[in-house]
Amino acid sequence: MAAEDACVQTITYVPGYPVTEMAEALGAEISVNEKVALEIALGSSATGRRSMVLVKQLGMNLLADPLVISATHTIGSGIVVLAGDDLGPRGSQAQMDSRYFGLISDLPVMDPADPSALYHSILEAYVLSEKIKAPVIVRATSRLFEISGSSPERRALPPHGIKFDRSIWDLTALGRGQRYQDEAFPLAEDASEVTSLNSLRISGKIGIIASGCPARLAENLDASLLVVGYAYPLPWRLIKNFLHLHDRVIIAEEPGPFLERQLRAIEKVFGRLTGHLPMGPLDIQDLQRALNMDLGMNKASAPKHGKDYERSANKGHKSICDDCPFSSLYKALGKIGAIVTGDAGCSIRAVREPYSSVDLVYGLGSPPSVASGLAGDGRGKGIAVVGDYGFAHSGFQGLINAVWKRRDILMVLIQNGVAAQTGGQEVPDLTKVLEALVPVRFLNFPEGEKDMKNVEKALKDVMAIKGSSAIVARGKCPRSRY
Repeated sequence: MAAEDACVQTITYVPGYPVTEMAEALGAEISVNEKVALEIALGSSATGRRSMVLVKQLGMNLLADPLVISATHTIGSGIVVLAGDDLGPRGSQAQMDSRYFGLISDLPVMDPADPSALYHSILEAYVLSEKIKAPVIVRATSRLFEISGSSPERRALPPHGIKFDRSIWDLTALGRGQRYQDEAFPLAEDASEVTSLNSLRISGKIGIIASGCPARLAENLDASLLVVGYAYPLPWRLIKNFLHLHDRVIIAEEPGPFLERQLRAIEKVFGRLTGHLPMGPLDIQDLQRALNMDLGMNKASAPKHGKDYERSANKGHKSICDDCPFSSLYKALGKIGAIVTGDAGCSIRAVREPYSSVDLVYGLGSPPSVASGLAGDGRGKGIAVVGDYGFAHSGFQGLINAVWKRRDILMVLIQNGVAAQTGGQEVPDLTKVLEALVPVRFLNFPEGEKDMKNVEKALKDVMAIKGSSAIVARGKCPRSRY
């Protein structure tokens, strides 16, 4: 609804939990990676079209380069970057906090508490984006997407249609930064103070400052409550007044102490850094316990939260699907004695039993680069297992570097034609490009190669080729939509 009411014309995304369903419901166009997705939006904005980019938390790392530049470069019509933070995490390799990209890029970050606030945050973000001539980040967590509630009262923004003003090139890079700090960023600071997304309730001498979904948890607690709609820049005047009225203030946010770190010099502020709240997602019991604690204690005497680390054996581990056509390939990779690096697609499921064939998983598309660094352990070539979407996403550059620097690696490209781990989106076929770079052998897995010895032999034969080489393992994912 928000994208429609804001007259957004260009929507790009990269699939991943928790943004995939929303992106597909909006009819967003898939991009090979997050940097490309944002750059398309920047070009669209420059020609007068409002744009939106949807990415998961880890994708913010990849689009950071054009994002940081965009603040002082300026844009045309409004751009919203919707960052989906995977609390837990459930479908990611790491738990991240996208709010920090506000500090990195000096761009505003809005942190809505519920779906209605998300709707109004997106509309306000477009208005602000066009005032400051820079993108605005709206952060939405996996928990927020799970909340159901009444539909917000809708309102439509008038179409904008402003194009990029190239007069910025009259200024140097330093001058553009000075202009942004003097003219644009103060508008964001003012917006954070007056936004209707802020709310205030005074009740007693203990207060809670909350943002995101924890604001909903704090609604019915016996304490004053200040809900801030912006995580960056913070509404400092509101916060200063709230702190003045209370003896102790707890910071309710997730997953980490982003707001609290900005307030930690204030002695009456408590939260994760003082040991009163646990790291990660919060529940209402966490806040109730914090309210009942002696908030006068210092960090050294605060209660220690247990180190009962979550283990895959207890949580349940998703392995390679039973009907995966590549199951024999994953088994063979575990038997040839080489270090195997995989990506954040299906191959991450082979790190544990019954396969235990993938050793290192640093990120989507990272295997060719990581394998390039494995030389010297006496076990021959490093092996890079990468899906065809991971290869298009960023693995391609790693292979180019391996060829350029004459690295000894074997890249195994799992070619099933889809981004299987994120919903089966169609991906480009880059095998012709691959053949232009390295010697390639094709293996077909129509139903899964039954003779694992043949697969092992193929792996060893291609590993024996000097320099970089590749195997393309072809098969159809049973859950493919194509």
